Amino acid sequence: MSRVVYIIEMQIQVFKKELIPVKDKLFRLAKTMLQNQEDAEDALQEVYIKLWNNKDIIEDLKNPEAYAMKVMKNFCLDKIKSTKNRHMVEIKDQDIGRENFTPFSMVSFNNLRDLMLKLFSTLPEQQRMIIHMRDIEHYSYEEIEEVTGMNVNAIRVNLSRARKNVKGNYLKIRNYETR
Repeated sequence: MSRVVYIIEMQIQVFKKELIPVKDKLFRLAKTMLQNQEDAEDALQEVYIKLWNNKDIIEDLKNPEAYAMKVMKNFCLDKIKSTKNRHMVEIKDQDIGRENFTPFSMVSFNNLRDLMLKLFSTLPEQQRMIIHMRDIEHYSYEEIEEVTGMNVNAIRVNLSRARKNVKGNYLKIRNYETR
C-alpha cells in the first residue's frame, strides 16, 4: 500500500470515528437554530460535505466534535443572515416514555412543550444556541467556548439570562391563566 493511500485511509477512519457519531447533535443544533426540519437536514448535508473536504485536518484537531459544531453554527448563522423569512419549528416527539401517559397527561405535556418552544423561540439567537448546547446537548462550558468563541463567563451570563427570561415569561403566562 502506498503512503498516499495509507494517509487517505487513515483520514477516512478518523472521519468515521470522530464525526459520523455526532450527526444527531449537529442536526439538533441546526434544527434549533434554523427552526425548520428541511433546512436542518440540508444544513447537515452541507456541513458534512465541508467536513469531508477538510478531512485532512481532522486528525490534528484537539476536539473534532467541537470543530464540527462550530462549522454547523457558522453555516446556520450564514443561512439565517441570508434568509429573511424564518419558519416555526416543527418538532417531532422524542421518545420519553409516553406509553405511561394518560390521555389527559399527554395533552398537558404537549401544551407545555408547545409553550416552552414558543418561549425559547423568543430568545436572542445566541442565548437560544447556548441554552440548547448546555441544557439539551449537555455540553461543558469549555466545549461551548470552543464552538462559540465566547469566554466561559459570557456563556454563563447568557445562559443565566436565557433561563431567567424563559422562567419569567413562563410564570407570567401561568399566573395569567390562573386568574
